[in-house]
Amino acid sequence: MQTYKIRRISSTRKSGITTPAFCTLEATLKFDGEEAPHCVYNEYVALRLAQTLHAPIAEGVLTSTGDGPAYASLMLDSPGINLPDVLENQFDQVAKIYPQQVALLVAFDLFIGNGDRARNLKAALATPHIQLFAAFDHSHALLGADQKPENSISQLKQGDLLVRSHPFYGRVQSTSLHRQSQRIASLSEDIIRECCQMGKPFRGVTEVLQSSLAEALIHRRRYLEGIVRLHEPVIRARS
Repeated sequence: MQTYKIRRISSTRKSGITTPAFCTLEATLKFDGEEAPHCVYNEYVALRLAQTLHAPIAEGVLTSTGDGPAYASLMLDSPGINLPDVLENQFDQVAKIYPQQVALLVAFDLFIGNGDRARNLKAALATPHIQLFAAFDHSHALLGADQKPENSISQLKQGDLLVRSHPFYGRVQSTSLHRQSQRIASLSEDIIRECCQMGKPFRGVTEVLQSSLAEALIHRRRYLEGIVRLHEPVIRARS
């Protein structure tokens, strides 16, 4: 279960049987930039895809700034627990404590072409009574898997590995990874299109690009188990 950091609780509303209160949450705002020109779109689509699979991805929301839509990645938090980013020497421990979540995360990253995972993990490791494991940051997946969105779409569609290294390569359980790949392969075409298509141009992402990405992922989900089998020597080797 994921929980998120409250910044401030303000006034409590007098009406309503649940006694609701206004509050603000901590978040990291992400924008399109020179290194990630489609960051906001990539983050939002990755989140929507992850939600359909219950993949361990931190929640986020679209928000509006003077420069247009931005993505607010909510800050993970649990009362009384320090949650720094997972370090390289903790990967073994994370894989041992969260084997199913790790398998789903690896399968998901392979699906969206996310080769930039190593520094983007949070996990509760010293509290057996509290389970918390989540990943964040997808700016270099999907349309950002290559320098040009058209190249990214082409490589996703052709079934290229794209994820050359991953913190859980060599640590993920093979049986679980194949099972999670099968789950992704069973995603319906309609769900993938709904996750990718915004119904209008979105920042620099045209409707044509959105549709092309959806079709590429529809193809890729069929190949995913084959991608795992073909590149098993890479996936079984520690990065």
